[in-house]
Amino acid sequence: MANQYAQRARDLRDLIEAEAAKPENSGTMSPVVAEAFREQGLFWLLVPEGLGGADAATVPFVEMVEEIASADAATAWSMMSNSVATMVAATYCSDAHVARMFKSGRLPVMSSTYAPTGKVIFLDGHYRGGGTHSWGTGIGHADWVSGANVVYENGAPVMQVDGRPKVVGAFLRKDQIRLAGNWDVVGLQATGSFDYEVPEQDIPADWTFNNHWTEPQRVSHSAHLGTLVVVCAGHAAVMLGIARRALHEAAKSASKKKRLYSADCIANTPVFQNDFMKHEALFQAARALTLDVFAEADTLADAGKGLSDLQIQRIRQVTTWAHHVCKDVVNYAFGSVSSALRNPSPLGKCLVDASVAAHHLIAGPMSLVDAAPIIIESWAQDRLSWLNTTAEVEPSSVRVEEFVA
Repeated sequence: MANQYAQRARDLRDLIEAEAAKPENSGTMSPVVAEAFREQGLFWLLVPEGLGGADAATVPFVEMVEEIASADAATAWSMMSNSVATMVAATYCSDAHVARMFKSGRLPVMSSTYAPTGKVIFLDGHYRGGGTHSWGTGIGHADWVSGANVVYENGAPVMQVDGRPKVVGAFLRKDQIRLAGNWDVVGLQATGSFDYEVPEQDIPADWTFNNHWTEPQRVSHSAHLGTLVVVCAGHAAVMLGIARRALHEAAKSASKKKRLYSADCIANTPVFQNDFMKHEALFQAARALTLDVFAEADTLADAGKGLSDLQIQRIRQVTTWAHHVCKDVVNYAFGSVSSALRNPSPLGKCLVDASVAAHHLIAGPMSLVDAAPIIIESWAQDRLSWLNTTAEVEPSSVRVEEFVA
């Protein structure tokens, strides 16, 4: 069945590109595009249906974000981050706070940071505290903003039975925070990932949620999968969209441009054809494996099952590998036609955006190192183990907050 959300994003391609090219939209998502996303319901794919969302699987989410990224990577990155934050609010917040946020007649958009840089204490039924937080992606058009806060008691962090400190998030109205206005970066410029401060204040207990995401408050597809899986899906989708756009721009340019002393266009030269075919195959392979791994996760979620540790590590593996492949594809595309040096340059933009996106912690080298032991063990035990990752095994205990930043 066709992905209606990817089609809606595709229908907005010209608008996204035109708005992204305007100088006034160089730091954050265009308000015109943000409103178009609202009208098309794209911010709420991962939100439960009872709250006005689509409760979509990860594959439709990947395809939608990829489509947006093929038009503008920064817009897709912001959309992806807003979607995950809004899913977190809808899935993990209390009934009282969800009613406060979602029942106003206009569905909300959230921004959230997950590194625990805030500090709160609990007294008289509420939390007291605040702090500074970084990387508030999509905060410019968000209605509610959450930062992660370590809970202290008697001057020391409150420790849980599993040895981790207690960390609570709290979605606050945007007028309860202060934006630092410090966003000035090399690539992915229009993500609006401003730092912000939560001034010290009282936060009602029912405004907070467990920022380790181990206690979903309502049933949804994303709740079955877990926050880490959804985050991986979004990041992989952005890279796929950038690589797809880069291949398009390289092929288009090569079909029009000639090398010095050549009578034919670059696209008809054996060197370009050989290299393009190799990199196009790499892109297709990375995309196919990404969709395959997340489709398997979706099948389990539809059955109400959690993912095993092997499946979680497969997701981390494919997310990291897709980043590496797509970055290489973009590097090739940029250098293949030697025509991307002057601005405006879609290929030049793809190059810097892919380079920045590939540096995210979610696709860092430790992802493969961490995933390696269980995957290697599965191969050592059975040469057909790679065909049977859906076998009945213990659910994963991976700590998702370590990878979401």
